[in-house]
Amino acid sequence: MSLWEKWEREKLEKEGIKVPRQSDVEIRDMREKPSLKKQIGILFLAIVACLALFFTAVTYFKGGNWWSNTYFARLLAERGAHREAASENQ
Repeated sequence: MSLWEKWEREKLEKEGIKVPRQSDVEIRDMREKPSLKKQIGILFLAIVACLALFFTAVTYFKGGNWWSNTYFARLLAERGAHREAASENQ
């Protein structure tokens, strides 16, 4: 709609003449509804992939003494030893 047509419509509306509104715009919902089946499938695949990566890493590094030399494993062992020593002193 041109600006001139808009002014003419507003002028007629001010005079009290009812002008039908014309719109070339079609409004509709374009978003797809979430599929519960698809979301459950994605979640299941993500969990399976995480478990597969974990078990692959465990079996890959299991051959040597690699896991016991990591910082996190040593930290847990030291905390456990510290708690045992604290409980024996009480």
